[in-house]
Amino acid sequence: MAKQASVFHDQMGEMIASPVVSAVDDGTLANAWGSINIDDEGMETQHTQLIKDGKLTAFMVDHMGSLKTGYARTGSGRRESYKFAPTSRMRNTFIEPGNDDLDKMIGSMERGIYAKKMGGGSVQPGTGEFNFAVQEAYLVEDGQITAPLKSATLISTGPKVLKEISMVGKDLALAAGMCGSVSGAVPTTVGQPALKVDNILVGGGNA
Repeated sequence: MAKQASVFHDQMGEMIASPVVSAVDDGTLANAWGSINIDDEGMETQHTQLIKDGKLTAFMVDHMGSLKTGYARTGSGRRESYKFAPTSRMRNTFIEPGNDDLDKMIGSMERGIYAKKMGGGSVQPGTGEFNFAVQEAYLVEDGQITAPLKSATLISTGPKVLKEISMVGKDLALAAGMCGSVSGAVPTTVGQPALKVDNILVGGGNA
């Protein structure tokens, strides 16, 4: 954020997502893979509300970032080992659960895709552009799942897709992983509930 590498660096307090979207980076979750007691700059970890009802409310901020920007530190200064300098890193980062059921989401779709299982992909942090493969996908027509799809790739940008989310499920699921960056690899958790995205580019080899 201090280097203005994020597409959201100058949008604090603005609506960057649909009002149904709230997201956090939380280092305090009991027994979660990305949780820590203190960060690598000696600050106690915390729950950081990144997005609340669609509005950008916080960044992940380390000590140097706080000095450069004036934003308060968030206990996000992390590094793999003493060989690296700490920098702002995620802990347990996820979209918070909403109020909708998956069946209700499917039933509200005239024509679309149910992406049941996601695969790998890539993201360009500077622009927010991404593409992700869907490992298991189904065609939805008139509110019913009708046929499996051979392949599908979801293509969009972070800023655009956040505003296209119209429904957020109750079924939050988290997954452990490792995040690699300039301060090495650190354990993290990511997750989200089921989401209904009204408009997104879908590529693939289906007729």
